Amino acid sequence: MKHSFILFAAVALTLAACSNDDENLNGGPVELRLSSSLEVQTRAGNDIQGAQFDADEDIDVFIHEDVAAGETATSQYDQPLLYTTMDANGNMSTNNRQYFPGSGKGVNIYAYYPSKAVSSIAEGATEDFTIQSDQSTDENYKLSDLMRGAANNPVERTRDAVPLAFSHLLTKVTVNLKQGNGQPDLEGAVVKLKGVLPTTTLTTSTGNISEAKGTATDITVMKASANDDRGSAVIIPQTLSGEFFEVTLKDGGVLRAKINFQETITFMSGKEYKYEITVNLTTLAVFSSAINDWTAETPGSGFAEMQ
Repeated sequence: MKHSFILFAAVALTLAACSNDDENLNGGPVELRLSSSLEVQTRAGNDIQGAQFDADEDIDVFIHEDVAAGETATSQYDQPLLYTTMDANGNMSTNNRQYFPGSGKGVNIYAYYPSKAVSSIAEGATEDFTIQSDQSTDENYKLSDLMRGAANNPVERTRDAVPLAFSHLLTKVTVNLKQGNGQPDLEGAVVKLKGVLPTTTLTTSTGNISEAKGTATDITVMKASANDDRGSAVIIPQTLSGEFFEVTLKDGGVLRAKINFQETITFMSGKEYKYEITVNLTTLAVFSSAINDWTAETPGSGFAEMQ
């Protein structure tokens, strides 16, 4: 008899919990939780933020109640809200818990990375974004990797974490350095991309970017070490020509090369361009391996003489 009573009580508590959950979804406060994912690989050369953000990365999130034109929202959210990635599984946290609107309506959610790149996503709002000139450090590479995230909007009330899928807005160039004829010492070699326009204007409500602009700048991709001969840099999509790659050896020798014997090449948004650079004592041999959605097609090969 005692066991039957305990079983009955447990069932009653379970039904009450389900009833409370349903009540919350139908009108009570429901916490709005978020998770994140990257649509494509980030920096294969150095394994930075592959399918997920690293832990402790700050992301700016914009939440708006889903109301019809001319209708006044019942809930106002701070813009942007700062969320931080908790682990490599996409979980995100914030010091300021957010809830779905009390009206029962859903929300529209957008986000930008790196944090502080965007202050508003109001219709027509724009922000200039400039990449870092030295991306040989993980921190500066991440600060250059402009990404936009979005939920499957509008998002209706749910107790589940709402996933935000992020996509890369700029272009990634990956360089794999190899030792060639004469066995030059590559430890300490510095690889740069020459004459890159570093700035774009972002229309924040749509994620569209303008043509590259600004003063042509050399972008440091990597400083080779005995255990690290591959690196990546993020650039603004643009058309470039002339000698694009520069490798400076530890002994001071400087070698430069064009891209694939081409006069110009147009780098596209969301694509990764992979290049294998063989360093000979007096020349560079540049072989393209691929281009696709942030993982690489096939541009060709080229050579350069010692400067």
